[in-house]
Amino acid sequence: MGIQSYTVQLPDAERRQLQQIIHGGTYPARVVTRAQVLLNADEGKKDKDIYQPLHLAKTTPYDIRKRYHTDGITRALHDLPRPGQKRKLTGVQEAQIIAVACSEPPKGHTCWTMDMLTEWARGKGIDIGRTAVWKVTLRNQIKPWRKKNVGDPQNDA
Repeated sequence: MGIQSYTVQLPDAERRQLQQIIHGGTYPARVVTRAQVLLNADEGKKDKDIYQPLHLAKTTPYDIRKRYHTDGITRALHDLPRPGQKRKLTGVQEAQIIAVACSEPPKGHTCWTMDMLTEWARGKGIDIGRTAVWKVTLRNQIKPWRKKNVGDPQNDA
């Protein structure tokens, strides 16, 4: 039993959509390349005549044609969402870290540091590293080493 061949016969609307992707200039290179593969396949070109000029792996045209045939043009052009790593903090935990970063530092210190915030979070049972604490402050535009983040309205001016 051989490998199934997937032929591509694009309707005019999809052909125009692919041409716009190729010439539009606002799409990721990966999507543009996949659009080129589909247009070449629509013209009846063989896989070898598609992957060599585009510098692709041998199986890429077959994979793109298969995705187009089974799941449509959107799936042929775009990857599925990737799961990524689960969040380490809940929203409540992140809010606690932000609140502490914006509060007065412990006695003997002029400001909160990433290490101090990490130590505080671990003391509260939050399993987190220094980089994750830094990302929380970065995402929320908090700079605990600056005086104006302490919450003094006179320093916000």
